[in-house]
Amino acid sequence: MVSLDLLSSFDGMIWLQSGKKVGALFDQHQTTISRNQKKCAQVFGIKLQKISSCWQPQEDSLLLQLERKVHQLARLQGKSNLRLDANRWLDSSLFDPPPPGWLIGSANNLSDLHSLECLQQRIVDLCLFPLTDLPVETELLKRIELNSKREIGVVLLQEHANQERILALINTLEQA
Repeated sequence: MVSLDLLSSFDGMIWLQSGKKVGALFDQHQTTISRNQKKCAQVFGIKLQKISSCWQPQEDSLLLQLERKVHQLARLQGKSNLRLDANRWLDSSLFDPPPPGWLIGSANNLSDLHSLECLQQRIVDLCLFPLTDLPVETELLKRIELNSKREIGVVLLQEHANQERILALINTLEQA
């Protein structure tokens, strides 16, 4: 097992693609983020490298995937903040202030595919999409069109479709 700080630094770099953004979101200094992500990668025997201007792990690790599953379960149980990839709405009034119990972030200039990869890897717990770009529902992914004037929808893992904290945020977004 790795600590929340170590895995948050490692996964934050993959999600947000910036040590500065990760530091701001997780309230840590940028040098701490760098040190933590390196320690985390070392535990799993992998490296985080910048390829084509994008931070990516060099190898996949079953142990890392299991660790992410444990950390996500802890977030869903309220032991730490859930993570929302706000995509194009990072600066929206929807998230000023952020909903209680949620961290809101988004990588700049990356595709919707990046958001979905972070969701499938359990780095984030929920993704926002414009209705025009809402991904197709699959066995793994659940899409929900929000009853909102903003014409947005969310995507989450099917297994979390009835999770109380996620449903509460969806309800909040629909009322905004």
